[in-house]
Amino acid sequence: MTETPPSMPTAHLILYVRDQERSRVFYEAALDVAPRLHVPGMTEFELGRGAVLGLMPEDGIRRLLPTLPDPALARGGARAELYLLVAAPRERLARALAAGANELSPVLPRDWGDEAGYCLDPDGHVLAFAAPSRRMAQRVGLRPFEGEHDTASVATWLERADVRRWWGDPSVALADLVQSEGDGAAIVTLDGRAVGVLCWQVPPRSELEDAGLSDLPADLLDVDVLIGDPDARGHGVAPAALERLCEWLRARGVRRVGLAAAVANGAALAAYAKAGFAPYRDFVESGEPYRYFTRTLT
Repeated sequence: MTETPPSMPTAHLILYVRDQERSRVFYEAALDVAPRLHVPGMTEFELGRGAVLGLMPEDGIRRLLPTLPDPALARGGARAELYLLVAAPRERLARALAAGANELSPVLPRDWGDEAGYCLDPDGHVLAFAAPSRRMAQRVGLRPFEGEHDTASVATWLERADVRRWWGDPSVALADLVQSEGDGAAIVTLDGRAVGVLCWQVPPRSELEDAGLSDLPADLLDVDVLIGDPDARGHGVAPAALERLCEWLRARGVRRVGLAAAVANGAALAAYAKAGFAPYRDFVESGEPYRYFTRTLT
């Protein structure tokens, strides 16, 4: 598992529960992991990649924040959702149901590219178990970058206003991408149709120093991903393409990969997390806040 660097905060998701012990028993069974902390007033479970699930009794938060609206008044309605990416969502959902959860929906393909199943925990929180859809993974492929034909497609994508927002001047972005043509670039396909491009390279140390990322490992490959076809976005194409690339690079001895996204680009942040990349550090480039992600392949 990729360690979270000290510069990145640990994320704690805290659910307010009616009966701490009952919820501890439920989540220990549903997550198949023992709590790292279980004391009066707080139970904590490690979720991985710097995330922690906390269970706090409703009377505890009432004492801590007496001006907060009483969470008990929201019982009976969905108060929060915990969406967990796991290796076997059907097994995890079955385990949660056996522990007392109420099923909302079985594991099914969802239009954002995951297979996900939903249930309610004992306090009415929505609990989802999900994994990237095998169906989408089978539809997404990579092929070599083919000269002028693919350059024209990429140029068309870069001219789109929604792409320019994140990639900037199309001519500059195109020149940067074309430099990677050959062993450092591939076209992303969906059902055999070109929908995007991936590029990878060893990042220049000068660029890393300018971004305050000079401590990144020297053997890291930096990846750029563009899903240019708007009809291919929001369906899990980018995570599936990144997974294919990581498999290809791993087979060639690459140990680490990284990529960046603007902090305001929520779709990219979600896609990179879904592909197994962990936040490394935030930095600023041309006045825009960015977040760098890394993934260990070996």
